Amino acid sequence: MKSINYLLYPMILISILSLINTLAYAAPPTPVISYDKNNDTLSVNANNASFKDILAHIASRSGIEIQMDDKAEHLTTITLDNVPLEKALSELARQSNYAFVYSEPNSSDDNSPSGKPMLIGMYILPKGEFSADMLRPVPLLPATGEAFIREKDRYSTPAQKVEIFNHAQQRWEARLKAMPTERREKLLADANEKRLQVEQRQIEREQKKQKHAEKRIEREETRQARLEELKTTDPETYERRMKSREEIRQGQSHNDN
Repeated sequence: MKSINYLLYPMILISILSLINTLAYAAPPTPVISYDKNNDTLSVNANNASFKDILAHIASRSGIEIQMDDKAEHLTTITLDNVPLEKALSELARQSNYAFVYSEPNSSDDNSPSGKPMLIGMYILPKGEFSADMLRPVPLLPATGEAFIREKDRYSTPAQKVEIFNHAQQRWEARLKAMPTERREKLLADANEKRLQVEQRQIEREQKKQKHAEKRIEREETRQARLEELKTTDPETYERRMKSREEIRQGQSHNDN
């Protein structure tokens, strides 16, 4: 019976290791997505990646609102290199039905540098479906979350004149203007409130760190004062304590090496 176990255990171990290796190699690499907000171009390198996840990343970076029906989800393998955003989205959505949404050309702020209406949204439906109203696609990136991110970014850097056209920010501004006034104001107010809360928490964390640092300095000064007193009142104990400290430091240094 023991000889059977000796043979069985290595076989089980080999099987487990083989399974782990198989699962590791079977997992597709994380897609690499890069968006150039100045040139409004997109680069994607994906291998069997979630179509929905790719689009969610693009929405967060480009400022476009992408609404997708869950039934349009599929795995995507594609390589795009600095392709204009609209053309890149068309390539990505080739297995689905889709429609683009553009800004109203009523204000110069809503238009791209070329003078054409700006692409601000996209509907994605399963192949063969045509009615977005029937399927009720949902935004891949909630507007509240995006508003917070863009408000946070706006206030995190000093105000400065932007020489290069920022397509992502301009697209977001165009979407805001297309919203009903009440919804837009509430969205920005909520985002600003959340930004202030985050900033306040950051201030509190910094204050705690400062207090901890001050306490450490205070404790070290107290210890040093006691050692100086001990050096005068009891030199032998002082020497033993300093020798013990040196041995501890050398032991730690040896362990680090």
